[in-house]
Amino acid sequence: MHTQKVVIIGGGFGGMFTAKKLHKLSKGALDIELISQINYFVYQPLLPEVAAGTLNPQDAVTPLRNFLKGVQVRLAEVTDIDFDAKQVVLLQGQRKILQRINYDHLVITTGQAANLSLFPGFEHHSLTMKDLSDAYRLRNRIIECMEMADVTRFPDIKQHALTFVVGGGGFSGVETMGEMAEMVDRILPEYPNIQRHEIRLVMIQLGNRVLPELPEYLSEYALNQLEKRGVEVWLNTGIHSATQHALYTNDGRSLPTHTIVTTIGNGPSEFLKSLPIELQRGRIAVSAELEVLGLADVWSIGDTALVPLNTNQDHPLYAPPTAQFAVAQAEVLAQNIMHRTRGENLATFTYKAAGMMASLGGRRGVAEIYGRRVTGIPAWLLWRAAYIAMLPGLATKIRVALDWLFDFFMPRTIVYMAERDRPATRYLDYADGEVVQHANEVPAGFYIVLSGSLTQEFERANGELEHHQLQVGDSWGSRALKEHRLTHGKITAREETQLLLVNSGDFQRLRSAYAPFNNLLSAGDK
Repeated sequence: MHTQKVVIIGGGFGGMFTAKKLHKLSKGALDIELISQINYFVYQPLLPEVAAGTLNPQDAVTPLRNFLKGVQVRLAEVTDIDFDAKQVVLLQGQRKILQRINYDHLVITTGQAANLSLFPGFEHHSLTMKDLSDAYRLRNRIIECMEMADVTRFPDIKQHALTFVVGGGGFSGVETMGEMAEMVDRILPEYPNIQRHEIRLVMIQLGNRVLPELPEYLSEYALNQLEKRGVEVWLNTGIHSATQHALYTNDGRSLPTHTIVTTIGNGPSEFLKSLPIELQRGRIAVSAELEVLGLADVWSIGDTALVPLNTNQDHPLYAPPTAQFAVAQAEVLAQNIMHRTRGENLATFTYKAAGMMASLGGRRGVAEIYGRRVTGIPAWLLWRAAYIAMLPGLATKIRVALDWLFDFFMPRTIVYMAERDRPATRYLDYADGEVVQHANEVPAGFYIVLSGSLTQEFERANGELEHHQLQVGDSWGSRALKEHRLTHGKITAREETQLLLVNSGDFQRLRSAYAPFNNLLSAGDK
């Protein structure tokens, strides 16, 4: 008997909880596989606390394999979906070899991506708060700026270093700014040459209030708390652009700064946009049963999907892209996949949120729970209790609770974990007979032979094998990168050989920016 295969793309709230619930309901009757580019689940609401040093980075994540016992977890990048053949196309392993996986049911929960293209310079000069590495970089940036400001003799450098800007006054922006303010206050005594009045914390919000999703009373409370702690809140102000030295607003003002955190500008990923699926409001349109419109046995939830909450065409309501709704949708989706496999009627997604809450840092918060408004320390405690409850896995709950406990009694660490600059080029050494490249791989970059020799073998259209020798000074990879195609030949070292590899991203940027270099390569593309 055929065991139906369920493939889930994405290891966020929607994907992980769907896999967990589906495994429980199916009792092993389904072959469930979750594909993710990272092997852990990131609890995004805790990222500001990771950035501020309240939580250890490894404590805010849960290994997918630990939480999803009985579910196959595959570390890979999905590049395409063949809906007609019911196949997922992916790249896997260090060599990025193309593979295809069949499915009976497909769940797309890849989430939204940061889209900063509307704001010139922000892609290059601002930080985001989407994953663990973002929080790690922000923490390092704050400490680096404090270290610089404490020793510099130049006022303008000190001003740049001590100005921290957050773009966006929603939940993510407010919580990020609240934790940044607390971190700065906690570590300031370690820097004797910096006074509190020299530090500028600026939040820029396009609307007329922060936390616009909450009632106005709670928004006012949040604003007052931030301002009491020295945060400048620029309301009714849009961000315009950023440079290496400053942020510019749409009303002509500028802020000299080295630290910009952007919590706005989310949109569909390039992967989602490449699929033959119509996107509405930047998300995949699904039915009330969470099935993608026009595609049988293809499902989507979370912030990837536009999930209807009513049937009123004139005034449609859609589920907000929050963790609370994603977890509830995962429950219904798992049930519906089981219903479909049994030929039963599907359930409609309906859900009423318990409420919304936000941490403001400094042990203060705001919350609306079942219509009741809570502020201050009680709201902050509710926020922590709710987040502990939603964390996946007992081990993660314990680690986070202990981190919070220790934070009451212990100082924040100011260890600066500097990241080494990764060179755009690197040397690769091969012994006689070692394979450098297989056919149908994603090219890692542009290769130059520095010493030794290699053989390139590829199959002609008539099935015959053709061989070419590569000697010192020869190169390859330029054409494959230019045409965005896979490699089409096997390359093997024939003696001790050393290559220089120019990483693909750096190579493409150089080629597109410098015409003489591009012309030189085009003349001898391989």
